[in-house]
Amino acid sequence: MQDSSTLRFGNSSTSDYFKLLDLDGNHLLIGARDVVYNISVGTFTEVHSIKWSSKESVVKECLMKGKSKEACHNYVRILAKDDDQSILICGTNAFQPLCRKYEREKFGEYKQSLELSGLGIAPYDPNHNSTFLRDGDLLYAGTVSDFSGVDPLIHRRNITKIIDLGVRTERNDIKFLNEPHFVGLFRDDEYVYIWFREQAVEHESCSDGAIYSRIARLCRSDNGGPRPYSNEWTSFVKARLNCSIPGHYPFYFDQIEAIAPPVNSLHSSEVKQLVYAVFRSPLAGVSSSAICAFEIQQINDVFSESKYGGRSNLQSLWVNTLYSDTSKYRPGKCTNNSRLLPEEAVAFARANPLMNEAISNYFRAPIAIHTGLDHFTQIVIDPQVKAVDGHFFDIMFIGTNQGNIFKLVNLAGTKAVTKQLSHHICTFQITNEPIRNMMLYRGNPRDSPVDRYLIAVSERSVVRVPIAQCSRFDTCIDCVALRDPHCAWDMEFKRCVLLNDNLNGVYEQEVLSGQAEGCGTSTEPQHLHTVSSIATADDEQRLQGNHYGLSRQLPYVSYVLPPSFSPTVSKNCTCEEKKPISVCASSSSATFGVTAESTAYSFIERSLFIPVLCAFIATLTIFVGFFVGNLYCHWKLPNKGKPSPCQSFTTTTSQPLYGTRLSSPSLNIINAYESISKFSGAISPLPDSSISLAVEDLSHSSFVDNLEQSKNQRSNQIYL
Repeated sequence: MQDSSTLRFGNSSTSDYFKLLDLDGNHLLIGARDVVYNISVGTFTEVHSIKWSSKESVVKECLMKGKSKEACHNYVRILAKDDDQSILICGTNAFQPLCRKYEREKFGEYKQSLELSGLGIAPYDPNHNSTFLRDGDLLYAGTVSDFSGVDPLIHRRNITKIIDLGVRTERNDIKFLNEPHFVGLFRDDEYVYIWFREQAVEHESCSDGAIYSRIARLCRSDNGGPRPYSNEWTSFVKARLNCSIPGHYPFYFDQIEAIAPPVNSLHSSEVKQLVYAVFRSPLAGVSSSAICAFEIQQINDVFSESKYGGRSNLQSLWVNTLYSDTSKYRPGKCTNNSRLLPEEAVAFARANPLMNEAISNYFRAPIAIHTGLDHFTQIVIDPQVKAVDGHFFDIMFIGTNQGNIFKLVNLAGTKAVTKQLSHHICTFQITNEPIRNMMLYRGNPRDSPVDRYLIAVSERSVVRVPIAQCSRFDTCIDCVALRDPHCAWDMEFKRCVLLNDNLNGVYEQEVLSGQAEGCGTSTEPQHLHTVSSIATADDEQRLQGNHYGLSRQLPYVSYVLPPSFSPTVSKNCTCEEKKPISVCASSSSATFGVTAESTAYSFIERSLFIPVLCAFIATLTIFVGFFVGNLYCHWKLPNKGKPSPCQSFTTTTSQPLYGTRLSSPSLNIINAYESISKFSGAISPLPDSSISLAVEDLSHSSFVDNLEQSKNQRSNQIYL
């Protein structure tokens, strides 16, 4: 309910590394340090907990390996429920991942029934970005399988068996995974989709250490290939995600931070399955975030039709390749028995997991862009919220690293007067820490009114907040100007109320324009809408007649206001005049309008003045330093027999090496202004080899002895 106060659970003095794991009816299941909490959504108090600490011997071993005392705990990172009242819980276990299976008994108690290794399922470090999905007796996980975190994998195993190697990605091959950070995972009837970011290997020449966002796809029927690949995926394919401002020189947001579960949205008179995601720009000194959406069907089309990008060896260039015998088998396509695949098909799939074509943003441009002190970290969607006039909107809640939550509404596909893809409704702060997890809670539909809350999780606290702040606005004009599909002005009771399915009456609401023309006297309303709990035939016909297609004009990029300039829950709000910025659109002579909601935070407008000023100051400083240095060396002569304190400007001396890599200056540091598009398959030479600063005498016998000894040593690490 909108008048419910914000509730908080947790200890603000210590970090418990809270992680929202699941929702069990009206209870939240939260993983933390040495415990799993069962929290009531209604009272936001602990109902039950499962204590699970690491053994003392395991903790001592963790400390001996150099880990901190805080890290050597059992941080629960995975909780996967089953239909038969059993749950699987996995934790870091002081850097020795372990899993336990519990069975639910009477009175809500849980009894341990099985314990198995968490290797390849749970991360070693609680700070590691990992993800998981339970599919019956099978558990999919994206994590690391070694203590040092250098062996990332996407793994599936049977959790009902104590010993099961399962199926995984190929080990020590950067073509599959290259230092990934997993952000999400879900499945449909045929495929499993994994979302992550990683070091890009196909564009090493474009930028040093470039990070690209990816989506990988696996077949649920994939059981590994023929020997010797019986424990490796045969259907693994991946593609780059393109979240960028279109133009001749696109501005890319390359680092994906989080995704929302797929939602069904009505666009172009069709129901589309969309995945909303938040991205960051990798530009140093520029904190920019964006929201993009991707359609599942478009993703599958790329995996089904795109050529493959690969190279024959480390010295060759990246080229487009196409499997020659597509009539029999195309890598990435599901088969009934993957162990019977021909060797040439498996070999090609192992050599070419990357698609040459990127996955395009469904709306062609970011739905919203934010430039400010904080960046987006999480996203959750309230899909297809019905407004008073019959339109349906996707409402987005965005968490940031500063503890702020932005509430936006997606206007794409509607006849919005602002010609923007979204509208920023309001911003509210719930903590000073980064928001790690979020979810929407909707209570029992039979209750009146239905409780709806936003759950946000940081390392130290779990917070419950209402999804709307309607009651904070006392006038019709303020309520309508909010443009929140959740809120409407009740013309009878003269108050701003939270809409729900059980309301009946006359309401004023204008999400598209925000113009409060209907806020006249109760006897002479201009644009009033009658809401009933039961939809009539006329309502359905009017809904079908609405135009949900994208505007023929190119979409407009919406800027999200920084917290200091954004709409708040105060009663009076003012907005500065919005200034459009013309940006060239790709493959079109038309302009791409960018409307900045806050000119104070628009780095594009000041992109010319600041570099010129910095260049002038740097040039002046170099000139003055050069002049003063020459005067000092010529007039202040050194004493006899002592070396001069000034070196000749023409004398070259050897300089010590302070780094481990020699890199050439790159002219493509700012990816928004690259002369070569990142999707064109640019030439990628070998990365520079590392240079060791230590020199060892190879003729010394101890060196040879140590080398032989290192070869004979075997690690106790268990490998998948």
